[in-house]
This record gives sequence, structure tokens and C-alpha cells, in this order.
Amino acid sequence: MVGPVQSRVYPESMTMPVFRRKNGRWSYREKICKPNGKKVRIAGTAPKHRNTQGAAEDALKQHIERIQNPERAGVVEPAKVITFGDWFNGRFWREWVVAQKNKPTEIRSKQIIYRLHLEPRFKDTPLDEIDVSAVAQLRADLVEAELSEKRINNILAVLSKPLRYAAECNVIAKVPRMGLYKYERPEIEAWDFAEYARLLASAKVEGEDWYTAVCLAGEAGLRVGEVKALRWREDVDMIARTITVRQQTCNGVTTTPKGRTRRTIPMTTTLHEALKRMSVVREGFVVRNADGSQKTDGEANWWMARICRKAGLPVRYWHTLRHGYGTHAALFGVNPWRLQSWMGHKRIEETMLYVHVAETHARELPQVIRDAAIGETDPDARIVRMLGARGTFVPRTEGSATGTVVVTAA
Repeated sequence: MVGPVQSRVYPESMTMPVFRRKNGRWSYREKICKPNGKKVRIAGTAPKHRNTQGAAEDALKQHIERIQNPERAGVVEPAKVITFGDWFNGRFWREWVVAQKNKPTEIRSKQIIYRLHLEPRFKDTPLDEIDVSAVAQLRADLVEAELSEKRINNILAVLSKPLRYAAECNVIAKVPRMGLYKYERPEIEAWDFAEYARLLASAKVEGEDWYTAVCLAGEAGLRVGEVKALRWREDVDMIARTITVRQQTCNGVTTTPKGRTRRTIPMTTTLHEALKRMSVVREGFVVRNADGSQKTDGEANWWMARICRKAGLPVRYWHTLRHGYGTHAALFGVNPWRLQSWMGHKRIEETMLYVHVAETHARELPQVIRDAAIGETDPDARIVRMLGARGTFVPRTEGSATGTVVVTAA
């Protein structure tokens, strides 16, 4: 085997042995001594299929070996490229996933996709052998497994990131094209006014903690992880009537909210009254167990399913309340940029989804909601008033096939 090339100190006017040309090719140029003492200059480039700095250094070592040991020419084996499994679980995981501070949900998603789809196929495959053909075969198998286009895109994205980082680190020359699918996002699913009023009434019967949790999600658009992490002293201002979202809890781990930005949301009358009626010491978590600990993910989902069934509604979980908040605010005419701030979206395109749904399903607003806005001149305060009036909406029940009686949840 050839040892490392002897290091030298080069003046600023001289070039390093390995360098990158203007056309992008990695090359080398060096002056060495032959066994007879004669100095010769050698030059060359990295192989076309592996155009990296490391490949150029390997080519330089092999060239030196051929000059200094002609009797052993051709014996030197090219350095092997690291396998996908070793790269994913080694440098990529430490230098990208850990160093970039991926959220627990992102980490869990990467681990599941790697274990189910990438490890069985690419664990022992060298990185430079994962080409367009290998990606196409993976994509074809995923299609045959009848996975959705969104799921396939997520798998290909997890495959692409370690390959892109390997290219940035000059481990491989280029990244194969992933060929992601273009698909239409499903329409946002939200409760209508009558269903939302029934849900609030059902939650109120289950106790003040879950009623407040439903109000935080439906009256302020909080995600369930943000509801569980909300704290009295730090996040709730009963005088200014605002909620400040600083963190969220998912899978038992508390981190910054999605988007990594703090946001402040005005309270509706319904939410303010729900918080004011809570008979707990205003310290620690707002929604908590008797011992002061946070609610768990499973506990929150179990209670939401129970509340839906008690209200006579199909079982939908916490994010439907957030969708209802955004859709109803857009239906009331909120400024999209203001709604983006309230919901904590990073891109306005995410907020515009609610605006498009509201435009598609535009309808006459109930009188009780229109009355709530009378006399209010500030546009944001007007929207907040209308959002707070949704819980008092009682639809007409004439001709109802089920005979369901809808109660108010003021």
C-alpha cells in the first residue's frame, strides 16, 4: 500500500498538488524524485466517474507509486467509497441531523424511512453506485407497493439528503436526480360552524382542562404539541388577552415550535372565559395532569376521539381544530399576512391554502357571527370577535333526520 503523500510547505506563489480547474475537474500536479534521484513533474486528473478531491489525491498517490516502484505498477487498489449505511449512520447523522438540530418528529421520520425502505436496499451499497437507475428501481418498487405520491416523495427526500451532503464533502462526484412527483395537496379538512359548536359543548362536559385545550386549538389555532407545552406565567397574558407560543412537546420532547419562531395570538372571548374559569393555580402548564405533569400524546388523542363521539361527530383529531381556525378566519376576511403570523407559517403559500378553501366554500355567515362584528372598526379585532362567536352558533334543526339537539358552548 502507498503511504500518504509527503506534506510540504508551499509558498503563496505556488499551487497545491491537488486543485480544481475552471471546468470543474479535480486535477493534480507535483514534482517528485525518481529512484535514481532525477526529479520529474507529474500531472493528471481524477476519474470522470468520480470527480472529487479525494479521487484526485488517490490518483496522485497511484501515479507516485508507478514512478517510484515501477515493478509494482498496477498493484495499488483504488480507495473504496463508504457505503450508504455507514455514511447515513455515521458522518451524515452526526454532522447533519444532530448538528442541524432536527426536531424529534423529523428524526423519528428519518429513522423509520431508513429502517423500512433504505436500509434493506442500500445499506451495503457504496455511495458512488447509487445512480439514476438505482433510484428509478426504488421508485418503481414503491409505486408497486401502492404508496402515495407524497409518501414516495418523502422517502426519496430522505435518500437525497445524505447523498447531497456526501457531494458537498467531496465523497462522491454528483447526486443522482430523484425525480419527485408533482401532486395536488388534499383539501384542508375543517369543522363547520355547527360541528364546531357541538364539539365545544361536548368538550365542556368532559371537564375544564380538555375544554380549555379544545379552545386553545380551535380559538387560537395552536397545534396539539403547543397546547401541551403552554405555560401560565410565561405564555398567557390575561390582561392583554394574548397567547404567546414559545415551544411545543412532541413524543415527550420539548423544543421550539414548528418553524422555530415565536408568535403571539389574540384571545377570543370564548378562550378568555375558558382560561378565566380554570380552577387551578396559574403556575406551570396550562393543561396538565393532577400532579402538574404534561398530558401525553396518547392521552390527548384518546380524549379528542371521546369528545368527537360524545358530540355525535366523526372522529377527527386536534389538527382539524387548527384547520377550522384558519379556514374560518379566512372566511371572515382576515388579512392573509396577519393570519400567517397568527398560525406561525414560514411561507405565505401555506396560509393561502386556507384562503383558497374559504373562497371555494364561501357562504352566508350566521347572524350571530355577523352581529359580533358590529361596532368594531379595527379589522383584526373584528376578526377575533367573529371567531369568538362561533361557539354560540345554534343551527336550525327543522327537518333534521337525526333529531340532534345542538346546545351552545358560550
